[in-house]
Amino acid sequence: MALEKNPISIVHFMAFPGPGQSNVVSRGEAPAWYLLETIKSILDDPYFSSIEITQIKDPQLRKQVAELLAASGKNVIYSAQPVQLINEENIIAPTDISSSDELERRKAVERLERCIDEAYELGATSMGLISGKDPGTESGLRLRNAAMEALVRSLNELCNYAKQKAEELGKKPLDLCLEQFDRLDEPNCKNLLIGPSHEAIALARRLRDHYKQGNFWLLYDLSHAPLLKSNSFDGEDPSILKELAPYLGHVHVGNCVLDRNDPAFGDSHPSFDYPAGAVSADDLAHFVMALNELGYDKGIGFEVAPQSPDELSETLVSKTKTFFDEARNRLDVNYAMGGFAYSSRAFFPERIFNLLTDLRVNKPQLIHEEAQKRKQRSELTRDGKLLILACDHPGRHVSNVGSDPIGMGDRLDYLSRITRVMVHGEVDGVMATPDIIEDLLLINYLVKENGGESFLDEKVLLGCMNRAGLDGASFEMDDRMTAYTAESMKELNVDGAKMMFRLDPNAKYSGRTIVYCARAINDCNKYNLPVFLEPLPVEPTSTGYKVKMTMEDMVKTIGVASALGDSSRNLWLKIPYVENYHRVVRATSLPILMLGGASTGNPLGTLEQFQRGMGAGGNVRGAMVGRNVLYPGNDDPQAVAVAISRMIHQDYNLKKAVSYLASARGENMGAIVDRIK
Repeated sequence: MALEKNPISIVHFMAFPGPGQSNVVSRGEAPAWYLLETIKSILDDPYFSSIEITQIKDPQLRKQVAELLAASGKNVIYSAQPVQLINEENIIAPTDISSSDELERRKAVERLERCIDEAYELGATSMGLISGKDPGTESGLRLRNAAMEALVRSLNELCNYAKQKAEELGKKPLDLCLEQFDRLDEPNCKNLLIGPSHEAIALARRLRDHYKQGNFWLLYDLSHAPLLKSNSFDGEDPSILKELAPYLGHVHVGNCVLDRNDPAFGDSHPSFDYPAGAVSADDLAHFVMALNELGYDKGIGFEVAPQSPDELSETLVSKTKTFFDEARNRLDVNYAMGGFAYSSRAFFPERIFNLLTDLRVNKPQLIHEEAQKRKQRSELTRDGKLLILACDHPGRHVSNVGSDPIGMGDRLDYLSRITRVMVHGEVDGVMATPDIIEDLLLINYLVKENGGESFLDEKVLLGCMNRAGLDGASFEMDDRMTAYTAESMKELNVDGAKMMFRLDPNAKYSGRTIVYCARAINDCNKYNLPVFLEPLPVEPTSTGYKVKMTMEDMVKTIGVASALGDSSRNLWLKIPYVENYHRVVRATSLPILMLGGASTGNPLGTLEQFQRGMGAGGNVRGAMVGRNVLYPGNDDPQAVAVAISRMIHQDYNLKKAVSYLASARGENMGAIVDRIK
């Protein structure tokens, strides 16, 4: 689950505003019974490791609350925002600590210094605050610029005061988190100076980098994002978090309303299921995903408020938990890549790649010798299932990866990805053309020569046989056996064969290829070599032959494939996933491996298909997948492959597989480069 280690808090005075949903808690005037009872309900809830509270005017009650908080062991965040927003008695100018009037600014600073004192008294570790009203731009930017300078002075003074007070008390300095609000001069909106993120970032940069105030942070609220408009009519989206990241000390999740005809219009913090709410479940998930991508490890606060006296606070809190948990349990959220990008050359650099050519020139006999030394499995499968990496595409004039027509054309990159997968013990084997298998044998030799263990022992090596049906060629359907033969595979201790036919009843070469495959199956049967046959129903289009991905076509083609050769005793089928796969797999009793198809750049779809396919029938025994493992966008091919392997061999569900993938990417990147000197 994403963000499971982040401390989760709730803004107490928002969720529990007072008896009858009055505003007495924010004013610091709540009845003792209500305040103690509701704070205790949060402290007793294991879901929350922190609580956000505000002013408590009664010193005796404040002392009781402090004792309750200390006994809980939970983190305390003090919120000065209500003190500033309510602005009791109107003694402080609305511009607050961003006032360009020095006398007004000092009064505002002194008020927040008293809040800092109270925060320490309550055992808080951080305090939230706001800037003050935006003076606007009717007279140009002069007033806003002056307000910004005043704000910098105030925050610098407050950070120093918090440090000085901490030293007196023998405590760690209080973190000050400036919360960003809207600049909308409308009902239920705040119209504050800070404000849009690009200005908040510039402010934080000055305070942290120039004034060296390490206890200054920004607080970003999801519910404010749709209202944070600068030079655009649109609100901010989660991508802004990447810029905020160095200065982000706390975040709030909540909702707002953009419909001006709705009574909750503005910064009202309704529940996430509020009909006119501007923050959808997807918006919440994208926000959580962005935090997860960044590796954000600080606090997350729920800021939600009842919208009527009839709305129970306890129900509101429970619903918010549900929405948040649904968001952080989503697969796309947990898959979040962060800044990771697999580097082929970091795993398999040029110097090692160049050694392969040296060996081919000077010691070509090593290929045969290494093949003879390799320890084969006594049985094809260990548990009746297989994950095989498919690496035969370039041999058929297919080098595209996504939109890149020659994505598989860089042999160093291609070999790096293949080797990265093959060195892991949970991947059963590889299916490839002779050149790839021989490269792997040479790499295996180099590893062993440098004191390592063979990564090909006990692996299943499958040799590709027919590659003459070149993609896009006039003879594409005449797919002859141009790679391995049954005899050469037996001689090199290759464990089995792979072949393919594409069935188009109107193409004569399609029938010829079926005959080639039948003869090859007969040859393999003589040596008792397992055969993995890929039968694909196809149709011609203006851009070439396309696989007919329908249940009916697959069922008919499987019938043809199952009957090929003089015996099916060694025959496995390689079948793509289609809708109604349970009916497809019932077309035969032969064992089936699913294929992965063209690369999508994101392995989630492949994992989802394989989970559905593995449950379609007892004869679905794993997968033979290539590009969707080798080219998963920026992700780690090994982590993707092992996630699939665990779905096949260890019955991992999709959630567990994605969680493993996210945790394992980038592990043991020195498996080859550190070994071969």
